[in-house]
Amino acid sequence: MSRDEKQVKKFLLKKNITIDDCDRVLILHGYELHKSHGSHRVYHKKGAMPITVVVPKGTKYLKTPYVNEIIKALKLED
Repeated sequence: MSRDEKQVKKFLLKKNITIDDCDRVLILHGYELHKSHGSHRVYHKKGAMPITVVVPKGTKYLKTPYVNEIIKALKLED
């Protein structure tokens, strides 16, 4: 299993997802970090809706709703 496949599997388990994990998976699926302002990071891909992720305060792990949004946008559960 490649490193990329492991990242996707980790996302599907929805446990301990960091902003770096998020960044890797979105870039793997063709998204680019368009802008990072304060705690918000916005990723864009041509022909797709932008994905906004809020960097957590006080912890390094993303909140579950953001992980669910990414899973849904990337159609990882197919």
